[in-house]
Amino acid sequence: MSEKRLILKPNPPNRTLGVIFIVLFAIAFIFGIALLVFGKQANQFTYKNGIILYKVNNVQELEERIALYKYLNKYPLEVEPYLLKSLPKDFSNLPPTERKRLFIKVLIPIAVTVNMQFIQEHQMFEKIADKLKNYGRLSSIDKKILKYGYKKYKCHTLKGLLIKSGGVPVSLLIAQAGIESGWGKSRFAIYYNNLYGIHKKHPRPGDIVAHFKSLYDSTVEYILNLDRSPAYKRFRLARYRMGDYYNPYKLAEYLSLYSTKRLEYIKLIKNVITANNLTSYDRKFESIIVAEENIRQPNLE
Repeated sequence: MSEKRLILKPNPPNRTLGVIFIVLFAIAFIFGIALLVFGKQANQFTYKNGIILYKVNNVQELEERIALYKYLNKYPLEVEPYLLKSLPKDFSNLPPTERKRLFIKVLIPIAVTVNMQFIQEHQMFEKIADKLKNYGRLSSIDKKILKYGYKKYKCHTLKGLLIKSGGVPVSLLIAQAGIESGWGKSRFAIYYNNLYGIHKKHPRPGDIVAHFKSLYDSTVEYILNLDRSPAYKRFRLARYRMGDYYNPYKLAEYLSLYSTKRLEYIKLIKNVITANNLTSYDRKFESIIVAEENIRQPNLE
């Protein structure tokens, strides 16, 4: 009779712990990649006044982003919350035709966004004027809004505020930006974000050009300059008389003091608008304004 041997079998490996370890490792890896990507993207965006300013390192990245907007059908027909913060350093190296094409695409959403902000302020002041005319009294909020407007536009009457506040035709804005910056080629445009040849309020010898944190900021200052400077009083009065639809060619006639070229500068602006069909963007912007008004005042019939 043979004896039975006691055979010790090794315990089977714990597969559950192995699977858990792999899953945890994968989660940690994905989380790390997400943090890296998010951190990189976070450094590419700046938030200001309800909009997002994005950065690019070169022209290729800029082309890719604009192509993405076109694919999403949001550019340039709608107010785009993503605006280019600064032109890439290699922008000036582009051939003239390509640089102009890309410059206009960059400026359209900036022009539309900034204009919308100024026009909405003007409409806010108009509502206060209508309320005062119909009811003869204003709320405390209305008075605070007027105080804000008087300070911003440097005036002391509601009529003066209505004349001074307002936007600039998209075509006129782009034309002047293109002329003053060489369609984005000038070092002031690339390194100072100054597209409009704006001077410092207190210039020093050899340092007269203003610096801005973004293209958005310089565009806001450009419109404020036209809205407040005594040099453009006739411009503002003509704009006020035009009502809701601005004539860029007529308004250009009141910008002779913007340049030492005077009358030649006016001709140049008009030629740039015509040659590049910039008024087509005015019509698109007007359609945006109409759409915004329809949203605020729905048809209840």
